[in-house]
Amino acid sequence: MSLNQPVHRIAIVGTGVIGGNGIQHAVSTYRGTHGLARIIGSIFEAVAEAEQLRLAVATRLARSAHEHAVSRFGKRSPVAARTAVVLAELLYEEGHHVGLETLVMESLAAVRTSGDDESALRGYRLLARLAARRGDTEFAFLVLKEAEVLAAERDWKGMMAESLMLRTQLLLEKGRTRDAALCTERIGTLVHDVSSDDTLYDSHSLARAQVLVATGDAHRGATILRELHAASCGKGNNYRALQLSVQLADALLGCGHQAEGRAMLVQALQIGARAGVHQTFVDAGAHVAEFLLSLHHATPQDRRLPPELRPYIGSILADHARQRARVTRVSRVTESLTPREHSVLRSISCGLSNKRIAQELQIAPETVKSHVKGIFIKLAVQTRAHAVSTAGALGLL
Repeated sequence: MSLNQPVHRIAIVGTGVIGGNGIQHAVSTYRGTHGLARIIGSIFEAVAEAEQLRLAVATRLARSAHEHAVSRFGKRSPVAARTAVVLAELLYEEGHHVGLETLVMESLAAVRTSGDDESALRGYRLLARLAARRGDTEFAFLVLKEAEVLAAERDWKGMMAESLMLRTQLLLEKGRTRDAALCTERIGTLVHDVSSDDTLYDSHSLARAQVLVATGDAHRGATILRELHAASCGKGNNYRALQLSVQLADALLGCGHQAEGRAMLVQALQIGARAGVHQTFVDAGAHVAEFLLSLHHATPQDRRLPPELRPYIGSILADHARQRARVTRVSRVTESLTPREHSVLRSISCGLSNKRIAQELQIAPETVKSHVKGIFIKLAVQTRAHAVSTAGALGLL
């Protein structure tokens, strides 16, 4: 899986499944084309439904639009690509992850060719989030770098700002607060150049809030998050408001405002359970995860937790635990594999025999055999096919 291609190159909580202006414009542009306008119109409706937290309806619309687009215009057409990235984001939020990376990767070339910045942002954002979810932070950074390069080439300032905001989140998760602050400053420069763009302002404000929370000034960070949350509520974007309420609850819990943070989080959980929101809570901060755990282990008499939320919280915590275990395993395997074993593993994934690998790497066949044995032990597999599938799932290829 390489991103080192000059033209045909290939999101952590971002802005989510929001914003339909680009799609709405496309509907007007293609209104005279039979079938195409209906498909794009359905995608616009799906985005609007998602904003109102009707995810099941949104997913049905997006899935239907994607099937029609593939059937009528082909799997790699621009319209099929647009439907694919919206569908993939919705499925991700609902907790479905299998096959999403392939779906998005297959779509991005057509999205870039069509000049659709909104769909490109959705695709890159989701790829980065999927990579971060499986613990492959290096690939997530690479995805966001590609997004920034494309945004610079096309002068897509909104996409540049969001990519930098997502990079800020990853840097903070790695404890690189100084680099995160520098990313935030870069977004601030974009805001200064295009002062009337609310999207740029929101990306900058969210990045600032996250840096403040991470560096110990959670009070100021919470103030910024309150302002963003109020603005989203005012615009009627309920999905965005829910995401921000979860982030705000995490900040409040982190700065000692326990009662307010808990009340906000329980309210968000009630809304999320009705809407089918899942990944927003799985990806939430450490304070949210800790409180969810305390709720899950609370006695049935504990009034903090409405009984109907217990199974919902249980599923969130189970996925969170699996995600953390996967990240830990990726880290351990990545650290344990030697550079030569990485090279041999990549050669195995290309279908090369031990003899051919020995020729390619200019080492003895017996040495290759020894490396393969080491790879099998570290990946806990017994066959080459299983090694490739396991390494792919762990993001090692």
